[in-house]
Amino acid sequence: MYRYILCAGICVVVWIINVRWIIQAVRERIVSEIYIHTGLGIFFTLLIFGMFKLWTQFDILWLQIIGLILYVPSGILVFGSMFKLKHKGKPDTADPTSTTTFVDTGVYRIVRQPMTLGMAIWSIALILVFQSILSIILGVLSFFCFWMSARKEVEYNTRKFGNEYREYMKRVPMWNIFKRLRK
Repeated sequence: MYRYILCAGICVVVWIINVRWIIQAVRERIVSEIYIHTGLGIFFTLLIFGMFKLWTQFDILWLQIIGLILYVPSGILVFGSMFKLKHKGKPDTADPTSTTTFVDTGVYRIVRQPMTLGMAIWSIALILVFQSILSIILGVLSFFCFWMSARKEVEYNTRKFGNEYREYMKRVPMWNIFKRLRK
């Protein structure tokens, strides 16, 4: 019983934080932020439910291993992009994603949207690790939110950085790591 209460409490905190970000994004009319924080809320709900084992899991070991292996590239993409934005992007607030300088080095020279790609891969990894109908539903929803956020981020960055970002879009794919690595 306590794990249900603890799980519900953690989920409430996660959603309170994300709803605050969503409200701010609505006020500022930044659609990509609405999608990413909705995706993050769903993602963390999936993670919390899975960690507390609040559903029946299928427990197919080789799928769980693949899911655990996917944590590595997703972590590299998410934390590598946050590090690069914080140190090279010169954010004007505590949020490392609110950069004032255009960043196209590090993971950003391989894919344009490494943070959303990393979170999308992580969503797939959680589906494979937790293996349930609910994890599939939540994982697909969070994946969709991250994909839509990446798509809408193009519009935002084009307005923010102009021609420099348009040229960057021609050189670097949104999510296709393999396309960029071949070059």
